[in-house]
Amino acid sequence: MARFPSQSVRRAGRLCAIATLAAGLLLTGGAPLDAKPKPRPAPSKAEEEVKAQIDKASGLAEAGSADAAVEILQKVIAASPQSEHIPEAYLLIGKVLSGQKNYEEAGAYYRRLLEEYPASDLRPQARLGLISALLTTGQLNAALPLLLEAKGQTTDPAVKRILLQQLEEVYLANQDYVRMVETAVEARALVPEQERRPIEQRIVETVKSRLGEKDLRHFADKYPRTFPSDIALLRLIELYGSAGEDFKLARAARDFLTQFPLHEQAAAVDAILTTQRKKLKSMAYRIGALLPLSGALSPYGTDVLNGIQIAFAEVTEAIPQLAVGLVVKDTKSDTQVLTSELDDLLNEYQPTAVIGPLLSREVKTVAAAADAYEVVFITPTATLPEVQLLGQYLFNTAVNSRALVRDLATYATGPLGWKRFCILAPRDQYGAEMTQAFAEEINRLGGEIIAVDTYKPDDNDFGPPIKRIKEADLKRYGKLEVPPTPPHKMEAPPTPPQKKGAKETKIYVPGFDAIFLPGEAQKVSLIAGQIRFYAAKVGLLGTNGMDTPELFSIDARAVEEAIFADSFFVDSPDPAVRNFVEQYRKHFQQPPTAFAAQAYEATKLVLDGILKGATTGRALRESLKNVKNAPGLIGPLTMNPAGYLERRYVLIQVKNGRLVPLMDMR
Repeated sequence: MARFPSQSVRRAGRLCAIATLAAGLLLTGGAPLDAKPKPRPAPSKAEEEVKAQIDKASGLAEAGSADAAVEILQKVIAASPQSEHIPEAYLLIGKVLSGQKNYEEAGAYYRRLLEEYPASDLRPQARLGLISALLTTGQLNAALPLLLEAKGQTTDPAVKRILLQQLEEVYLANQDYVRMVETAVEARALVPEQERRPIEQRIVETVKSRLGEKDLRHFADKYPRTFPSDIALLRLIELYGSAGEDFKLARAARDFLTQFPLHEQAAAVDAILTTQRKKLKSMAYRIGALLPLSGALSPYGTDVLNGIQIAFAEVTEAIPQLAVGLVVKDTKSDTQVLTSELDDLLNEYQPTAVIGPLLSREVKTVAAAADAYEVVFITPTATLPEVQLLGQYLFNTAVNSRALVRDLATYATGPLGWKRFCILAPRDQYGAEMTQAFAEEINRLGGEIIAVDTYKPDDNDFGPPIKRIKEADLKRYGKLEVPPTPPHKMEAPPTPPQKKGAKETKIYVPGFDAIFLPGEAQKVSLIAGQIRFYAAKVGLLGTNGMDTPELFSIDARAVEEAIFADSFFVDSPDPAVRNFVEQYRKHFQQPPTAFAAQAYEATKLVLDGILKGATTGRALRESLKNVKNAPGLIGPLTMNPAGYLERRYVLIQVKNGRLVPLMDMR
């Protein structure tokens, strides 16, 4: 039985064929690629002799005497290394050696031309000759930068097409399918319509068989309303359908119909959407998710949706007959879109509850509709504490700022024994709220606030407010002291007396125990470094904004031993957290955030209420109001009468450049 060559052998053959075609097209004749002839002065007799020898070698090569031609050219190069015709000799000997299939040596001469004569008009031809030699000998990665350089410099469409085909094959051999498809798309635009079919077939085959979700979304976004966005979207619809990811399927289907309303597959995609809508409406109960899944806030919306999906997967696995559907609406980080999607969600699907929205101002937007339609809305992220003042169907499972700083202050004044504190906060609503909450808690616990200062959110120099804090402290408890004499200098001879009028060196000894820094991690890291410079070493306290690797982005040593509180810690040893993190990583190949954890808990509370018979908005509202000591990720959850969730907060400390759980406030 005949054996067919392997894919790698066939690919190598194609590369050789393309390289040979390129060499034949680009190295025939002496005219440089895209070059214009320059007038030259009359040559000397020595230069005329060199030129005559090169012409003789060229004639011998054309007559089939390649060895003789190579011998002449090598002698010319050795005898007249300073001749202006040496680049021509390099190029010709490279061509002759390539014809003899001596690609390694040919490549060496092309490379010498490129390196020794960077301004030569023959550079483009030498570069293409070197590319051909490298591709033929399988040195694909070495050829890649030269191909990219040549593609960027040539203006000849025929040459560019060959270069693009070479690039496509190199990317394919390297399994870089994204760049392979992008290169093929670029080549497709250079050929007449009747010649596009083979290129399109290669693109379609690669998109369908080689690309995952992320890369398919990349092509759907990069080539809107044109090929191959349609192929990428159709493949996404297929993948999402197989995986049962209804929201993603619906989004891809809507994108497809918006971009390609006259496509031959439009009717089939529309039928998929209709079927999905009927399926959701046939569910006994529905939960909505009103989140920004595109636009500036999409990373946070995606985290929340992921947490919701983990809760659904967990309950569905335990109760397969669960007849609760998830209707996801993308607000696109836009208030007008939120209003439109809210109307469609409430009127078309009549959900029992909705997880979302994310922002405090959005919660205020949906409050009236929640009461009017008697639909429970739970925000897992908004910082509004007493949401029941806005509407009796509103609840909040987000971090409660006052509770968070209460637990932090309790630990600081209790086990740590700290009594005096300063505050440096951003000059915004969040900073003002956290400053007030922390100060009130410290005063309640018998502590003392020495100084409070602020900075603009876009500031990077925190020297002025730190100096003001230092000055305020010096008026209360801070001191300026002469530094102690180091032990190894105790036996040294006495130092001569200081000159009259000389200032004695003193160091600042802070009179406060710690400074509270409610801000985002990067700012805290900057501030910590400057505090160490201005105010020596004091304790650092912060909020959940510090719970990110960005805390170490500026100066990891400056934040060492800093302490902050959060509602969730991904590296907690708690079994419930470990299980949640494991399931999350399994589904999404990344660790969960606090937003994902808070959305997970919100969804579990809703599903638990429905499973216990709270199947209307009114009944579910009462069920949530009565939540007491329900199981949460790091401890029991209780719904406060004001509509926010009372929970335990875990204290996290920086130890040896890592975040570690200090304790939770049990």
